[in-house]
Formats: sequence, structure tokens, C-alpha cells
Amino acid sequence: MSKSSKQLKAQIISFICSPPYLAFLVLGCALLVKPELIWGTGKTHFFIALLLLGFFPSLTAQDSIILRKLPLAMRRKISFISFFFSYTIFLVFALLRDIHPLLKAIALSYFLTVVLLIIINLFYKASGHASAVAGPVMALNIILPGCWGLLSIPLLALVAWARVTTKEHDFKQVLVGMVLGFAATLKAFLLIKPL
Repeated sequence: MSKSSKQLKAQIISFICSPPYLAFLVLGCALLVKPELIWGTGKTHFFIALLLLGFFPSLTAQDSIILRKLPLAMRRKISFISFFFSYTIFLVFALLRDIHPLLKAIALSYFLTVVLLIIINLFYKASGHASAVAGPVMALNIILPGCWGLLSIPLLALVAWARVTTKEHDFKQVLVGMVLGFAATLKAFLLIKPL
């Protein structure tokens, strides 16, 4: 594989493994397991989750087309700030409304992940993509019945390879990001106990 094709594959994987797109995956799997998420008033709650965890953050994701011409450092800052506000709004909404506990746990996991990343990134460059994969992998292994969640584990290796190959992060930064994503998601699901 040539260096340029390897870079292109790594960039595609990084794009696909962006937090908003994995939020769609988690919400889709949550819906498969708990179809009642879209019954009655749950339909509105689920739609708001899609908007605030997936759609709006996708507009300001680090790899989004909208931000592509900005310097990387600026794109990272915009992504973290917009994700923080979007996730905070959804968490507050989830806590104030009578929504399904699974959506509350997902909301809390995304909020805790972005808060931890912002704090850590004040003094260390942890990988947001790695935490964006690790959190959903943890969530899918909690949500999905049997061993189905294990199918998501290769995403961890893919995103680690992609972030190191694009030279956005070194392996240690990717590992720190993954630990943050795992920890935040596990904490959220232990606090909410949605299942």
C-alpha cells in the first residue's frame, strides 16, 4: 500500500469515526434493543437525541466539510466547544424530561466524555476520535444482547491506526482518549442503570 493510499484510508476512517457519526450508531443500536424509544412522546425525545448528539455536532466536527479550510488547532477548538454545548443541552433536556433511561445514560456518557477531554486537553493532547470510538464501543457492549457488542471492538484498532497514521496523534494520546471514553461511558451507565 502506497503512503498516499494509506493516508487516504486513514483519513476516511477518521472521518467515519467522528463522534457524531458514532452517536448515530449507538442511537440506532439502542433503538433496535429498545423500540419503545420511538413510541409516543419517546419519538420526540429520540429525534432530539439524533439532532443534539449526531446532526448538529456533525456540522462542526473536526473533519467536517464546513471547517475543512481552517487550521487543525482551530477546528479542534470549535469541535470541542460546539460538542460541549450540544451535549450539555441534551443532557439538561434528558434530566428535566421524563425520557427513557437509556437515552439519559447515552446523554450523560457523551457529556462526561467531552468534559473529560476538554479538561485533559488543557495540558495534554488526548485523541477525541479515540474517545469517540471507545465510548460507543463500551455502550454497545452494554446495550446489545449476548456477544453482539463485541463486533464493535475492531473499531478501536481502526481508529488507533488511523489517528497515528495521519500523525494527528501518537499511540499514547490515542490510548488516553480511549481510556477517557471507556471511563465516561461506564460511569454514565453505572449511574443511570438504564437496562
